[in-house]
Amino acid sequence: MWLLVCAVWFETTGCSEPPRSGLSVSARDFETADAMFHAEPRWLGGDGALSVPLDAQRTLWMFGDSFVATSPANVRGESKMIRNTVAIQDGLNPHGASVRFHWNLDPDGSPAPIFADEGDRWFWPGHGVRLDEGPLLLFLMAVRGTPDEGLGFTEAGYRVVLVDDPEAPVEQWSLETFDPPSPSVDPNATLGLAVLREGPWVYAYANARGAEHVGWLARLAVEDVMARRIAPAWWTGEDWATVEVLGDRPPAVVIDDIGAECSVHFEPRTNAYLHVASRGFGATTIAVRTAPALTGPFTAAQQVFTPAESLEPEPFVYAAKAHPQLVTDDPQELLITYATNTFDFWALFSEPGLTRYWPRFVRLRLERR
Repeated sequence: MWLLVCAVWFETTGCSEPPRSGLSVSARDFETADAMFHAEPRWLGGDGALSVPLDAQRTLWMFGDSFVATSPANVRGESKMIRNTVAIQDGLNPHGASVRFHWNLDPDGSPAPIFADEGDRWFWPGHGVRLDEGPLLLFLMAVRGTPDEGLGFTEAGYRVVLVDDPEAPVEQWSLETFDPPSPSVDPNATLGLAVLREGPWVYAYANARGAEHVGWLARLAVEDVMARRIAPAWWTGEDWATVEVLGDRPPAVVIDDIGAECSVHFEPRTNAYLHVASRGFGATTIAVRTAPALTGPFTAAQQVFTPAESLEPEPFVYAAKAHPQLVTDDPQELLITYATNTFDFWALFSEPGLTRYWPRFVRLRLERR
């Protein structure tokens, strides 16, 4: 069923609250596209679901914690959950596209993540970009466990990965890694939630200050990336400064609640930058914001879709983000995914039909009022 959300223009004179987006948005499920995530019988679900265009037809998907079967039964009860997996989609419309899932293998033959754990840290995917110059530039969220505390994990900074041979089979990728520092006011800030290239620069958004989800922005010169000089400069509100120049100063807040996961891209259908994220906790909605520039100002969050799973008992819905390179049969539509889960981990093995812990597609139709 279509959900129509009509935006109302908001007068900001004398008011500190951000304006409304001025968008008219309609949204609906895209269940026939969801089948793409079920195409590999050994890959039994994951979250995250970030996408990076590799060329005019192929897309790299990156997933967080993923179930991978360890026996021919191909069931979650005989599977291993690994910290990350990837897939390559061939074709721009996920309804009918082909996809191949990839993971590594431990010496004993059991599934292992593409981006390996390191000490007490593991890595969940951030976003990235394929540079015209050849390499694939990816960001990862570094995470540490916090047993019996919160959700059981906490941010531990970020990692930058360069893949010089992204045309090779994924299992043969040579990964070159870098661990630049975050600003000293939050050394655990995770850079790379959303990444895009404009001209000679790669821009990346960060999630800072833990549960506050403050949004910062940094950039890298492409020529520096090619020369393996990975030292992001952070937006201060007036200029760009490395962490050494920032010192104890915080970067400027460009989005007041960027979300734990999100996307930002330039949306030609509305001639504005579009931020997409889940809003709330547990039972969430999908919301959008717009801005005339990467540095903002971004409008207030406009709720545009309520996933059906948010209406179920004990919901856990999160990780909404857009995939602007993908298409449907309607040129006005933008594809979004979100993650489905449950706070009862063991229910993921026993619920009828195993419907949760799979990414889900939403078709969003955007118009400027």
